[in-house]
Formats: sequence, structure tokens, C-alpha cells
Amino acid sequence: MSQRIVREPSGRGSVTSRALSVLDTFEPGREHQTLSDISRRAGLPVATAHRLISELVDWGGLERKGKHYSVGQRIWALGHLAVMQKSLTGVAAPHMQDVLFITQNVVNLFVPEDNDVLLVERMSGSLVKVPFRRVGEKVSYNGSAGGKVLLAYAPDSVVEAVLESPARYTKKTLVSPGEIKRESRRVREQGFATSMEETAEGHYGLAVPITIGDGRVVAAIGVVTLAGPAPVGTVVPVLRIAARAIGRQLTLDDGGVWSV
Repeated sequence: MSQRIVREPSGRGSVTSRALSVLDTFEPGREHQTLSDISRRAGLPVATAHRLISELVDWGGLERKGKHYSVGQRIWALGHLAVMQKSLTGVAAPHMQDVLFITQNVVNLFVPEDNDVLLVERMSGSLVKVPFRRVGEKVSYNGSAGGKVLLAYAPDSVVEAVLESPARYTKKTLVSPGEIKRESRRVREQGFATSMEETAEGHYGLAVPITIGDGRVVAAIGVVTLAGPAPVGTVVPVLRIAARAIGRQLTLDDGGVWSV
């Protein structure tokens, strides 16, 4: 991997440009860096880099673990706002309609928002009952199938917050940190998540991730059933086709550039 050095002489430039030069040192393969790594790659004196890093940590743009720093939840959340500004729901709607037509199940679209997940779109037909949750409502990561999908790919700071105080909706909700961690590993391995009466009795969820071109998971699409769990073998392939189509369109939007 070629080393990228920010082109700014030490001591010059605005505070904003120097803070951006610190953030610019993070890239795939360099997700965790020490103070000296950042100082060298940003072309800044160690004292200046330390001051800027401290301010970014306080703001939430970076987080510290031991001697290493990584991109924080605040930057991650801002990235997802960019997705929303490019009308994720508009891109997803036709594909959600396809899922509804094929499965005859309520279809949900979730995105991360702070330490919860936000239901940004929902579709249901005349053959299904009134949905349990409304668009705009939040649910904890550890409750719904969509939340579990997003938790499996969330930053460490989000995972830690969920493990510290997991919400309980029913007696079947996973609240043990060990169980939640095992569930996240299972989601990453199998590529989908299930929820068995974990947000409400008689409600079953099944969801898959929506991934954009650089590999980041930006949303989750899933179905909710009431009579019993949806058949994984038939519904997951339908959800994956929809998720791939949505992710591909988001990635190719604006002439091939999707800024998240």
C-alpha cells in the first residue's frame, strides 16, 4: 500500500485544515494508528497532532484504545447521513416492493442512528396485518433482525454502548453481552439475522445487510412475519437480491461516485 502524506508544512494552514489532515491519515489498512503514526503521516509536530487528536476524541470524531486511535462514531454517523441525503429510501422502494410482492410479508428498511437503529421505510400489503412499528421509530440494535445485522458491522464504540445497556422488549430479547457477541459473529458468518419474538410476542424478523461498493454496510432490509418465522431458505435469497440491487445503485449513483 502506498503511503499517503498530507501536503502541508508544519505549523501552516488553518485549524480546520490541520484537523482534516489528521482524519485523512486513516484509510483501509490503517484503521488503528498511534500518535506518532498520525503526526508523521499528517506532517504535523507531535504536540500539534496531540492537541488536535484530543479535540477530535472529545468531539467523537476519533476514539482511543490504549495507544491507538481509530475513526469514531461521530464520523460514522455523519457518513450515514450522507446516505440518507442521497435518498436511500427512494432507491430502495422499488426493490422493497418486489420483496413484498414475492413474500407477502411486511418489508422493513433500517439504518443506524446513534446507539439505536431507525426504521426509515416500511411496506405492507392488504394481506398482512397492521405493522407493529411505524416509520420513524427507533429500536435497539439487539432487538430486531435489522438491528442485529447493523450491530454485526458497527464500530466498536456502538457495540460497547449496546453491550453496556442492552434494551429488553420481551423475555426472549438477547441481553447477555456474551449472547449478543455470539449472535453478531453468527450474523457475519451466515450473512443474515433473525429475531424470534425478541421485540414483541408473535413477531418474527429476518434481515440481510445492504453493502455499498467499498464494503461498508449502510442499511438492513428485512421482513416481519406474524404466524411464525419466515422460511430462511426461500426468503433470504429474495432479500439478498434486493440488497445487492440497492447497494449497486447506491454505489453507482452520481456517475460512479458514492460518498458516504
